[in-house]
Amino acid sequence: MILIKALLVLRKDNKKDRKSIEELKELAEVLYEVEGTYIQIRKPDSKYQIGEGFVKKLSKIVKDKNIDIVIFGNTLTPTQKYNLAKEFKVEVIDKIELVLRIFSKHAKTKEAQLQVKLAELQYELPRAKEKVRLAKQGEQPGFGGYGDYEVEKYYQKIKREIKSIKNKLEKLKEHRKILRKRREKYDSVGLVGYTNAGKTSLLNALTGENKEAKNQVFTTLTTTTRRIRGIKRKILITDTVGFMDDLPPFMIEAFLSTIEESANNDLILLVVDASEDIKEIERKLIVNHEILEKINCKSQIITVLNKVDKIDEKKKLEILNELDRYLINPIFVSAKYNINIEKLKKMILDNLNLSIGTIETDNPKLISYLYENTEILEDIEENDKHIITFRAKEKDVNRILKIHKIET
Repeated sequence: MILIKALLVLRKDNKKDRKSIEELKELAEVLYEVEGTYIQIRKPDSKYQIGEGFVKKLSKIVKDKNIDIVIFGNTLTPTQKYNLAKEFKVEVIDKIELVLRIFSKHAKTKEAQLQVKLAELQYELPRAKEKVRLAKQGEQPGFGGYGDYEVEKYYQKIKREIKSIKNKLEKLKEHRKILRKRREKYDSVGLVGYTNAGKTSLLNALTGENKEAKNQVFTTLTTTTRRIRGIKRKILITDTVGFMDDLPPFMIEAFLSTIEESANNDLILLVVDASEDIKEIERKLIVNHEILEKINCKSQIITVLNKVDKIDEKKKLEILNELDRYLINPIFVSAKYNINIEKLKKMILDNLNLSIGTIETDNPKLISYLYENTEILEDIEENDKHIITFRAKEKDVNRILKIHKIET
């Protein structure tokens, strides 16, 4: 396997800027061999994004280390990319393009592939005309092929492709609505959180599944819905794409259906990696809440602080005290070692908006239905009849009681 060597560059406005070179490195390592990371604190330069002197310094490093690609943590304009590629003599991409390449690698289903393609085209559209014009000035790494197009024709071609993919995704969305309607009678729990927080591992712990959980960002792009095991009633849990800082509006739009699938549930498990630095946890919690707000999520939330096996009591208290304003119903768990998973299941039941009903019946079909579709709190046999107290969604409790009243 040929290793592609990458150099990472991040410009920050000031020392308080929350952009993270560690996150950029984590992303880059999915596809490349990272040979070095460099940060410059300054205001953006219109020609290069970073200062011209810093560009000259990096050019020498790129040549000396035989770097294949330079990745910026900042969003680059086509002109900045062109100018940088001219100086570095290698391809230059930004964080969004890197994420799109990772998405492309992990997109296995038809829907995920369409969503990735839509995100790529929506990223390309505002840059299309400028890219074609620059490509005609002279070949630069990463601009190959654009010079073959007419400016307006290439722009219109992208618009047509976007429209076509949106139509295909709309049809898939309608199919998803039908599936969601079928599941409405069950309580639903959504797994959300920053990428690589351990959502898939938590899904496995709660459901007894063995879905592949890599220690790598964006391994989950499609939705996975399973039943939570060890709970008396049927509760479905859904895992989907992780969140990320600086996620642009076009990317949220492209993956909106899968994000909504997880976020618009009766209950949300907001998964956080508790083993990270306090400031990093805070940054990611802010991002999580911002995205949930963007998609107008109104669900109840439990904040699941995962990887508790990696921290001590002092760190737990520090998290609870310093990040209190971001934590809703917090619980520390370890999905890997099954720590507090049963306690989490109880919290899930307690936080779902459930009602309680009691009926007296000797109908075996009704008794069987209650055992399969509700949580049985008590079943007393008396005079050949069952007095059953059960818990379910309010509308389901009312429906069962109404049917039972008609039958009797």
